[in-house]
Amino acid sequence: MQEAMEAAADEKQVVITEKEYKILLKGSLKENIIQATKFYDTRIKLSIVIGDQYIQDSVLPGYDYPIVPINYKYTGTPYPMSAVAPLIGKQKELNKAHQLMVHNASLGSSLRWMYVDGSIDVDHWEQYSAAPGALLPVNSGYDAPSAVLPAQLSSAFVNIVEQGKGDMEYLAGIYSAMQGDTGTQHETYKGLLANDEYGTRRVKAWMEGGVKNGLTRLGQVVKDYAQATYKAHKVLRLVQPSAIQEQREVELNVPIYNDMGEAIGKWNDYPTAQFDVRVIAGQSLPINRWAYLGELKELLQLNVIDDIAVLAETDVKNKEGIAERKSMYAEQQGQIVELEEALQDKEGTIETLERQMIQLGIKDKVRQAEHDMRKKVVDTSAKIKGDAAVNKANQDRYNYEMSVEKQKYKEELQKDLQNKRLQTNSETK
Repeated sequence: MQEAMEAAADEKQVVITEKEYKILLKGSLKENIIQATKFYDTRIKLSIVIGDQYIQDSVLPGYDYPIVPINYKYTGTPYPMSAVAPLIGKQKELNKAHQLMVHNASLGSSLRWMYVDGSIDVDHWEQYSAAPGALLPVNSGYDAPSAVLPAQLSSAFVNIVEQGKGDMEYLAGIYSAMQGDTGTQHETYKGLLANDEYGTRRVKAWMEGGVKNGLTRLGQVVKDYAQATYKAHKVLRLVQPSAIQEQREVELNVPIYNDMGEAIGKWNDYPTAQFDVRVIAGQSLPINRWAYLGELKELLQLNVIDDIAVLAETDVKNKEGIAERKSMYAEQQGQIVELEEALQDKEGTIETLERQMIQLGIKDKVRQAEHDMRKKVVDTSAKIKGDAAVNKANQDRYNYEMSVEKQKYKEELQKDLQNKRLQTNSETK
């Protein structure tokens, strides 16, 4: 609704004829006209006259003349040269040569006779001279008539005819090898393609310089007439050259209504649209089908294009069905690839876990061995320490016993010395 209101408030500039403007002034549109400027424009007027009777006239749409010339060679004059103009002289030469050969063959099949007057019955000879097995009388005393044979054609005459054919092929730029003549074709496949490529250069130059410009002008003329024709709401279906390419539908002149249900404008207003027409290079050029398909195959092998692009350029029937099946196969292939990748990931994960488990087992065994070794070391150390303590205790006990024995021995010595001293003292006394 907001777009409709904005469209209703927009100002539009429309170019119409004075006749149409006068008709609009008689209606309700007169109140919506802000400004009208009268100007003169160059248009093409069509007048229809039969004999001396004037029928009608009309102004054609657009600025381009509706007759589109596609000339072969521009001569700088209003009269361009056609593609067959250079061939007319050679064709007359060939026709004359064939005429002479046919005439010579005709003279050889229907002989002329030279006779002495009165030597033969002329009426009889004219009637039966060409009949097979006929008896032709000769008056007595005269020689038989002699046949007048046609002059034999020179072999150079045949060479001139063949050279004329070659000249026509050169002037036309279309050689017999390009039309399937195996006698003049190259022995190798690449040589044949090279001859075809070089032989069509003149035709391609004409297509680029003449036909493409004519097609561009034709497109502009068709655009002007289409804008003058398609003024109502219409749905167009744009069909692509290939059946497997996308087809689109476009709506033109879609009416825009206000809250009251009145048409206040158009969306995709085709008559007032401004656009250019361009010809895609290569669409109208003559190509070698085998060479083109060979190039597509090489690009397919290099992964520059896919098989669907190659299929679009072939003449295979039911291409859209094949492309649809190929797309399904491609989708299934993609799913298979995804599943294979997932399976490979899982297999890789399993292998990683197995390696980790093996490594953990090895580490556990190493750890157990280290534990056992530590235990043995600890036990050995404890045993050594225990043995050392026992030995030390035994040594201490032995030292203690020795010290006790030593003390006892000292005491006994002291007692002995004391007893000896006492005895000595008593003796002395």
